Amino acid sequence: MDKRGISHVEIILAFVIFVAVVGFALYFFNPGDSTRLVETSLEYAFREISQNTSIPIETFSVVIDSAAIVGDNISLNFSGIDGNVRVEEYNGTVLNSSHVGDLVHVQAADWSAIELIFVMFGEEFYETPSLIENHNETYYEIGSSNMKDVLSEERFRSLVDAYDHDYFALKGEDHFNLADRANFGFSLEFDDGSSIDAQKDILSGLDVFVEAQRIEVLREDGDIVFSDLVVKVW
Repeated sequence: MDKRGISHVEIILAFVIFVAVVGFALYFFNPGDSTRLVETSLEYAFREISQNTSIPIETFSVVIDSAAIVGDNISLNFSGIDGNVRVEEYNGTVLNSSHVGDLVHVQAADWSAIELIFVMFGEEFYETPSLIENHNETYYEIGSSNMKDVLSEERFRSLVDAYDHDYFALKGEDHFNLADRANFGFSLEFDDGSSIDAQKDILSGLDVFVEAQRIEVLREDGDIVFSDLVVKVW
């Protein structure tokens, strides 16, 4: 068997790999690296804010046979689906609706011009009570569906209230558990120029790290719009 000693090249290569591994460890695990600490806190804060203010919404497309419908109301069978309901036409017009048992009751002044509706289920939608049941399977055909998470304006405002009421409790280990040396603020900025803000004063000279994402938001009036979620850590 051919035996040989370790060459100088192998020794140098092993040393380079060792230095690289140690450098990587020091960069990611050095508690004295304040920049890395703040960057990590920013990622964590953004994720926590998103998770604490988002809700799931499931949307179904429903094809309507308008020629077959008699009356103003129709009822759609959605067995096994929970949550409040919101129904919109293809053009975004909102129709009166309510969810009772397995049936979704929908009211329209004129079904003759409606060929497609979207039925959305979510815990924060407001319904129209006391709609008349009129279920006929020939009136409709349920098509595809999709599930997505959207940020809730109602939950976001509640988080802002918690931030204003007791910032240190929200930041602490029982809630967000952010690093002691990291402070944070956040806002929701709408296209109409309005915003919802939670922000402490930032001392001059401090580095501020910012992450912003374009997201969908369920407004308190039931509309779903795009806005900017902005999180700051310093």
